[in-house]
Amino acid sequence: MDKKTLSVVMKSILITLCLLASDLVSIQQLFAQERPLAIVRRFIPTVELASIDEETFVLDLTENLGEQLFSGDTLTTNKDGYALVIFMDNSTAKVKPESALIITGEEQAASRTANRRILLENGEIKLEVEPVGSGTFEVATSRSLASVKGTVFGATAFGYVWVTEGQVDVTALNSGQTVSLFQQMYAEVDDAGNTVESGTLTEEELQDLEEGFDELEEELIEKTIIIRFMDANGQIREVPITIFEKGN
Repeated sequence: MDKKTLSVVMKSILITLCLLASDLVSIQQLFAQERPLAIVRRFIPTVELASIDEETFVLDLTENLGEQLFSGDTLTTNKDGYALVIFMDNSTAKVKPESALIITGEEQAASRTANRRILLENGEIKLEVEPVGSGTFEVATSRSLASVKGTVFGATAFGYVWVTEGQVDVTALNSGQTVSLFQQMYAEVDDAGNTVESGTLTEEELQDLEEGFDELEEELIEKTIIIRFMDANGQIREVPITIFEKGN
């Protein structure tokens, strides 16, 4: 085989290897996308779900209990809609009527590291976040960013955050000003995302803020379900999730 022919053969081999490597990355990315970030465990109609490929549908009580949420999915509640979202680590998000949120992030099953963000475009949510270790859990709006490690707190789309227990760091997106909130404290970021006002709530004010979030919790019995997914190595994984069902 002459040098010219050998060169052509080597180039062909290199191109083939590059294509194979590219396909392998694509396959790994596809597998990685198969791991859900959360499920919609309970809801009161009407609740809509839009996937990242822009397919939108209304959740049905007979078919969509336990509907999986993947990175990029959008959940929307109408004026009468409530939703209870449970993440893979059992963190929960309670969604009030007329809310819209986008869930993004990634979870690495091998290291148990999770990075999650809720972009709250409209409405109001309350979260109970499990300790996240080296991972992150954030709630973002157009003007604010709330970062947590493990706590119970609420947030609105217009940059208001209150804390029931634990700690939340609230940052004004434009100026970068950050305030740390603790139990029974609040913070509000101005329209321009420049300043953060904070203070302490009375017991009555805190109760008023949390009113309505118990719509999906009456007479519930604790159960465990198993979520199955395919990881980046093509292996089937199982994650136990604690849920709550209505009693008889």
